[in-house]
Amino acid sequence: MRSNAQRFSGFLGLIPAAVLVLSLSVFGCGSSEDAIEEWESAPEVSPTAMMEYRIDSLQNENRRLRDQLEAVAAENRNLTARNAELETKLAEAMAAPPTPVETAPDIAGGYDGALQKFRMRDYQGAIADFQGLLNSGIEASLADNCRYWIGESYYGLRAYSEALKSFQQVNDLERSGKKADATLMIGNCYLAMGNSGAAKEAFQKVVSDFPASPLVDKAREKLAKLN
Repeated sequence: MRSNAQRFSGFLGLIPAAVLVLSLSVFGCGSSEDAIEEWESAPEVSPTAMMEYRIDSLQNENRRLRDQLEAVAAENRNLTARNAELETKLAEAMAAPPTPVETAPDIAGGYDGALQKFRMRDYQGAIADFQGLLNSGIEASLADNCRYWIGESYYGLRAYSEALKSFQQVNDLERSGKKADATLMIGNCYLAMGNSGAAKEAFQKVVSDFPASPLVDKAREKLAKLN
């Protein structure tokens, strides 16, 4: 162990070095390595003090690097957590069903498409499409047509009771250009159901209520066969 005299001597030897380091800190001149070189070049510094100074400097540098490493590690943990959060949100977004986009119905295209299904004898598809147009609030000038073609589709399926209801709905409208057609088809529905008396009344109504209709001749033919 060092004696008190040796410790005191070493303490005195540290004073010039401390003054030097303090002056470097105040004036901002040089790095820690420069300070060590200047320390080593000072003849009044003892080897023991020089060694202790170098050890202390290295320890400080080690602490600084360790602090930087811990800061980088903490930032890396934050980024990892953030990445995991974003991946979870992305997975939830991909798993969720897409939000339906509401669009206005294509009335004209839908009507033509439904009519095309009827012509192709896809009566069930035609009924679904025409009813969909009615549910969407189609304009009145096409609404009666939709009801009429629904009746024709049911007639094609031989569902005469359902067809009869659709044709009667057309006749119940205040205005419709399909009333003569619907009335003739009402007669056909009654005829197919075996009710010749109701069929005659419907055919006679075509003749009396719609004398200018081209369907009058067809109604007269039906009446002639029933008489």
